[in-house]
Amino acid sequence: MTPLPKRRRTVSTAGFAALLAIAGLALSAAPAQADPPPRATCNPEIEQIWDDIVTATVTPVVTEFTSFNVVPGTTGQQQQRLTQVTAITTKINNSADFNLSYSSTLQQVSTKTGFQVETSRANTRTTDTSRTVNINAPGNYGIFRGFLRVDGEWARYLCARSGKGTGYWINASPSGTGYYTTYGAPSEGVVLCSYPEPAGTVREAARLELCKH
Repeated sequence: MTPLPKRRRTVSTAGFAALLAIAGLALSAAPAQADPPPRATCNPEIEQIWDDIVTATVTPVVTEFTSFNVVPGTTGQQQQRLTQVTAITTKINNSADFNLSYSSTLQQVSTKTGFQVETSRANTRTTDTSRTVNINAPGNYGIFRGFLRVDGEWARYLCARSGKGTGYWINASPSGTGYYTTYGAPSEGVVLCSYPEPAGTVREAARLELCKH
C-alpha cells in the first residue's frame, strides 16, 4: 500500500455548529433543546417510545498508530506493529452498559451524520495491530487506524397511558436531554507529514500525529 491521496467524503452534520466542531472551532450558543414529538398525544398500544437526536458532533480519532523512517535503499515491503493510542466505546448517558432498546436511538445518529455508525454495545479495541505496506520512496511515514467518533445529546419521550388507546408524551430525561457516543467504520492507511490530507478526516488526524514526532 502506498501513500496515495484519497477522495474526501462529504459528511452531513447537524448544522453549522457541527461543521465548526469538525474543524476544531468553538461556537458559543444556547443549550441544545430537544424537539418534542410532532403530536402531543400518542397511542400506547402501538407507539411507546419517540427519540430525538438533538446534536451530533463528529471528531476524527486515531486509535492505533506507529511511525517509522525509510532511508534510501530500504524501500519496499515494510511490516510494522501499531500501538494503541486510544479506544472509542459506544455509550448512552455515559454508560457502556445499555440494552438493545437504544439501538434504534443510535441508528438515528446515522441519519443525522450521513454515515453508518455502531448501534450496539461495542468498542474499537483490536488485537490485529500488525500491518504490511509497500513503500516506494524514502521518508518518515505513519501507519494508522481510526474512526469518526460522534458525540451528542439526545432525548427520549415515553407514551404515558391516559385511557384505552390514548396517552401523552413525557420526556424521560430529568434534565431534558441525555448523552451518547458512537463511531463510524474504521479508516486505515499510510500518511506523510509533508503530504496534506483533507481536513476533518482520520487521515488528517493521523498526519498531525505523525508531524508531532
